[in-house]
Amino acid sequence: MSVFSALELFRIVSLLEKHRGFACHYRVRLVSLTGDSVQSASGHLLTPDASLNEDAGYDLLVIPPMEGSRLGDHGEGFQADPAILIALQRIYAHGGRLLAMTTGVFFIAAAGIPHEVPMATHWAYVRALRSRFPQHTFIANQPFLQGERIWTTGTLNGSFNALLDIIALDCGDAFSQLCAAHLLVEDPERQPSILPGTRSHADLQVLRVQEWLDNHFAEAITLDQMSQIAGLSERTLKRRFQQALRTSPNVYLQKVRIDKAKKRLLTSGRSVKTIAYDVGYENVSFFVRLFTRYAGQTPAQWRRAVQAE
Repeated sequence: MSVFSALELFRIVSLLEKHRGFACHYRVRLVSLTGDSVQSASGHLLTPDASLNEDAGYDLLVIPPMEGSRLGDHGEGFQADPAILIALQRIYAHGGRLLAMTTGVFFIAAAGIPHEVPMATHWAYVRALRSRFPQHTFIANQPFLQGERIWTTGTLNGSFNALLDIIALDCGDAFSQLCAAHLLVEDPERQPSILPGTRSHADLQVLRVQEWLDNHFAEAITLDQMSQIAGLSERTLKRRFQQALRTSPNVYLQKVRIDKAKKRLLTSGRSVKTIAYDVGYENVSFFVRLFTRYAGQTPAQWRRAVQAE
C-alpha cells in the first residue's frame, strides 16, 4: 500500500507538471536490492525497474514499512540484509535523501547513519527501536520529522505529508500546495501544514505545540495556552521556539494559518473574507496584509496565479 501510495503521488506530480507545461522534475523508479521481483505481504508481485545496487545516483530513496510479522512483537525479528545497509550508506554519503515510512526507520537506524533529530515511527515499535538502537531517539504520534536529508514518518498520511514537504523544497510552495489539493487521501483543508524545515529539530515540547497548533489554529490562541501545552513557562517557550525554529510561537501560528488559508483558496470557492474567518482572523484587512507578507501576493492574486499555472 505504501509503495503504490508513493508511486501514485509522483504520478499526480507528473500529470500536474504536464498539464501546466512544466519540465518534468522527477524520474521515478521502483527498485529492489537485486532488481528481481518481490512479493508483497499481501501476495502481489512487484516488478522493479532497476536494482538498488546500481550506481544510479539516486536523489531520494523512499523506504516502505515492514509488516509486523517480519519484525516480531518486539522488533527482535528484524534482520537487515547488509547489502541494503551498504546501499543506504552509499546513497546518503553521495548527497541523496532518505524517506523511511513508519517501520522502514529500522533500516535507517541499522545503517548507522548519524541523525541528531528524533525519528518518527509506528507507535507499536518505539520501545523496540529504543532498545535496539539507543544512539537514536524515536517518538510516536508525529506525522513526520525531518533531519539532515532524512525524513521519517509515523503514519501513512504522514508519508504523504513528508513527500509534499520534499516537493515544496524542490518545486516551491505553490506547486506543493497544488499537489496537496489533488490528493484524494483526505480533505485537503485537514492536511498538516506544508512548512519545510519546521520539523527538523529535536525539541519534543516544541513539536508537541506544533502538533497542537496544526489542529487548533482557528481558535483564539494565547501564548499562555501554548506554554501550558508544552509544560513550560511563557519565557522558556519563546526561547525554545526561537532555538528550534528561529521564530516566535506567534509568528509560527501566523504561518500555519496562512498555509491553511492557501489550501482553502485552492480547494473551495469561498471568499477571502470567509477564509480569513475560517483560519482564525476576524480582521480581514490584517489577514490580507499578513498573507501578502508571507506569500508575496494578496490571497485573491495568489489563488488566480496558482490556479492559472
